[in-house]
Amino acid sequence: MIELNWTVFVSQTGSEVYNISRELGIVPKLLVTNNIKKLSTHVWEYLEYNGCIIKEIPFNPVLADYSQEEILNSDLITLHGYLRVLPGDFINEFKGSIINGHPALITKYPELKGLNKQEDVFYHKEKYPLIGSVLHKVTDVLDDGEIILNISRDNDVESLDDAYFKLKETSFATWIIFFKNYLAKLDNQ
Repeated sequence: MIELNWTVFVSQTGSEVYNISRELGIVPKLLVTNNIKKLSTHVWEYLEYNGCIIKEIPFNPVLADYSQEEILNSDLITLHGYLRVLPGDFINEFKGSIINGHPALITKYPELKGLNKQEDVFYHKEKYPLIGSVLHKVTDVLDDGEIILNISRDNDVESLDDAYFKLKETSFATWIIFFKNYLAKLDNQ
């Protein structure tokens, strides 16, 4: 297992981080959640067993909750279903990269920024013939940072559950490509 100087933020189960970790043999140094009750037990146990520290911050965090040494000393922060906008002062203070995964093709449909876009692509398939996931740099404006990577596919979803499933697949694939590139850059340093 490769331990990176990588911190993840989650508000939900953490399953995407777990799947990335298992697929690539990497583990974050720190997982920060503002809803520890939603973190899946198997995710918690797996990450902790492999050296990841699990930390809870308040559900409505303030700048001081983010500006802790162990977070600020990370090289990379990734957001996986983290349902908060990071404070601009923290973003400016952080010296590494902060990347968010977004389950909608905001490169083609900017109106899909924000929450619950899986529902929009299911209920408005004629308006959104493509679906996908995007990774972007984080700014203090919701889903507004520079696009790093995106994956798209035809919108052939058959149910709302199918929309969530297919967007989870594209999100996972996007993160795998990102981390393979990230690891390759580390190897070349």
